[in-house]
Amino acid sequence: MTKVGIALGSGAAKGWAHIGVLKGLAKLGIFPEQVAGCSIGALVGAAYSQGHLEDLELWVSGFSSWDVLSLMDLSWRKGGLIGGEKVFDVLESHIGDLNIEDMNHPFAAVATDLYSGQEIWFKQGHLRHAVRASCSMPGILAPVKQGGRWLVDGAVVNPIPVSVARALGAEVVIAVDLHGQRKDRMQVLPVDMACSNLSKEEQLLANEHQKTGFMDLLARGKGYISNLSDKFTPSNKSDPGMLAVMTQSMDILQQRHKRARLMGDPPEICITPDVSDIGTMEFHRAAEAIAAGEKAVDEVAHHLKAII
Repeated sequence: MTKVGIALGSGAAKGWAHIGVLKGLAKLGIFPEQVAGCSIGALVGAAYSQGHLEDLELWVSGFSSWDVLSLMDLSWRKGGLIGGEKVFDVLESHIGDLNIEDMNHPFAAVATDLYSGQEIWFKQGHLRHAVRASCSMPGILAPVKQGGRWLVDGAVVNPIPVSVARALGAEVVIAVDLHGQRKDRMQVLPVDMACSNLSKEEQLLANEHQKTGFMDLLARGKGYISNLSDKFTPSNKSDPGMLAVMTQSMDILQQRHKRARLMGDPPEICITPDVSDIGTMEFHRAAEAIAAGEKAVDEVAHHLKAII
């Protein structure tokens, strides 16, 4: 029987679409055995590999903007805007405290050595540590120290780890590209739009804190960290802020690197959910992302059936 693997790419909040992709594949009777994940793909892949995808879906589908805020241990002194330990504490409670080699399916998470640029594959060892390192988006989530190394997001070197899935033994690799459908410009959300979906109480609180520079964090619960500076300015201003420039530049570099990697080791099929409207840190929009993932599978179902 053909060994089917899946490579789950990076994409921050867009990554909940991976849940929809895996659900869509299951409806077609396709259950990847080898799972390679990068960044948010490592997190979702870990849950799937251990049989906890439904638990993860239930958890993230219930997120409100305030729930997301409560998981953010903000810190400017740890190499990132967010410490990140709170969210991984909760994740561990859902998936379990275990080692990768003890998981139900072969699994690997990709991280990057911050100083050497070396690609690090976690195929054994503590699962939480591996996923945490793989998710360490530069400047946003604090890096992870392992021995004498500082590890950051695997997307820096391998945004869609097709090569890792093959190394795990996959003969057919399904890749999931969360950046396959892109907008022509950066998302800039005016203040009035940011409050449009809030309750009256949240709108009042947002207005109260608008002048402090933390309106979006308080009102939305995470506030598109990639565009924080933009969102605290009048809607007629479109100049990108510091964080928007940083994340957009990283995204451009990753896109170029991704294309080169996929040309060198193309997957048998690439699924591209349309999550271009979901901001980098809009983790409370899980339902939309999951639906986009399922829809993307439906659109290529005939190709999947032909290949597998």
